[in-house]
Formats: sequence, structure tokens, C-alpha cells
Amino acid sequence: MKVSGTTILTRKTLVSRRFGSEAWRGFFRDVALSNPWFRRPITASSLVPLSEFLAFHDELVRRFYPDGKDALFELGAESARWAHVDGPLNRFVQDPEITSLVAAIADLWHRYFTETDSRSEASLSDSGVEFRVRDLPAWHPYLEQFVIGYTKEILEIYCANPIWTHRLTGERGTTYGYLFATDPAPVAPPSSKRPGAGHGRLLRPRKVLTARELEVLRLVGAGKTNREIAFVLRISEKTVQHHVAHAYDKLGIYSRAGATLWLAERGLLG
Repeated sequence: MKVSGTTILTRKTLVSRRFGSEAWRGFFRDVALSNPWFRRPITASSLVPLSEFLAFHDELVRRFYPDGKDALFELGAESARWAHVDGPLNRFVQDPEITSLVAAIADLWHRYFTETDSRSEASLSDSGVEFRVRDLPAWHPYLEQFVIGYTKEILEIYCANPIWTHRLTGERGTTYGYLFATDPAPVAPPSSKRPGAGHGRLLRPRKVLTARELEVLRLVGAGKTNREIAFVLRISEKTVQHHVAHAYDKLGIYSRAGATLWLAERGLLG
């Protein structure tokens, strides 16, 4: 499996915009010194071996986006915004009509990944768009969390609806599926192949937050860091991290921005 060099150029743009061109130069120099593959010229048409790319991307996230799962999801969204609005894929979606948009989303996998049996599929339902990736060579957070953030953002760009993300399969599989829902209370799409999933059954219901989880989430929405929340509530920073992670999992959100939006929609900010 190989990855399009477009991904490297996208990271160059995003890192340079946020941290400055010298930060990108220093990062790339360090990567090239430790990995000879990155000493060669890399253009949009280059094909980067998957193992080399994932090592590169893991180091980039470690250095510039240290918030783990949330960072990958948000980086995917940021990459989609640049690539499809100002960047090299601004003409990739030729027709924003929904069936054409869904077909374009399915085609994106092979725009970025080549020499692989893996593939993506997208289908339209009354509740939104069902998206599946099949036959990954191995699970890696980039191949799921980044991809889902990227795909969700494309729908956000072209659809007036807010998009809610629901996972349809278990964790860390070489095949996974999500529903990008335009319906706030969606039902399982008829095409769903989840074991034991019947037509029209509700997706996994949201679990109720504990009082402490809601308290922590409201402080997140107020812009407090985990360290500040720990100080205010007189608990450890690790305990704050657990409460935030559990709240995110229960609500199906991936970031502080998502938490803030969830709170704002329910009048819980402030």
C-alpha cells in the first residue's frame, strides 16, 4: 500500500500556516536525518510506502498535534478544508448533487491510496451517508480517525445540514463503518451489515453523562485546560482526562469544539 505525495504537501501547508515555515523545515530535516526515504524529492505525484508515511505522520502528530485521537480527527477535517477549497482537490467534486457527492467520497480512497486491496464504499440513506472502509492491511489511527474527520468535513462543506458521526462497527478492525448522519436521531441504514442489526433499529443509544462528566464537560466548553479543570475540581489531571474521554465516547464527539457545540445546542454553556 502506498500513499499519495499530496498528503505530504497538505501537511506542509497546514504546519507552515499554523507554526511557521521554519517549524516545517526543522521537522522535515529531523525526519529526513532519521529516515533516508524522505531525502528524495517528494511531489504530489510521489507514492510513499505506507510504513514510511505512517512513521512520518506519527512523528508529525507527536510534535505538532499532541492531543491524540481528537487531533487526528481535527487534522483530517482541516486537511479536507484546505485540499477541497484552496488546494489541489478543489475540482475533485465536479457536481455537488448528493448522489454525485457520495460517489466522489467513495472514489477518494484510491485518490490517496494505491497498490492496495483496501477500498472505501459510500451509500446514501434517509439518515445520511453510510461510509465503510474494507480490507486494511492493518489498523492504524490515521487510517480511521483521520479518514473519518476528513470525510465528515467534505460533507460539512457541501451540505447545509450539521453532520453527526456514528460508528457502526467494533473498535480497531481492518474493516470499519460509520454513518455520517444528517438526521439527529437516525435509524440504521437498510444496507447496514452489522451483526445482529435489523432494518430500522436505532443506532446505539447515547449513554447518559454522570454529574461529574457533565461538570467537567462544561469546564471544557468554558475553555479550561485539563490542568485548570483539575485545579478547580481538586482532582488529578489524569482523572480529568478519564472524565473527558468517557463523555466524548458517550456523546460520539471527538474534540473540544464538538463538546462546545453540544453544550451550546442544549443551553449548557456558561
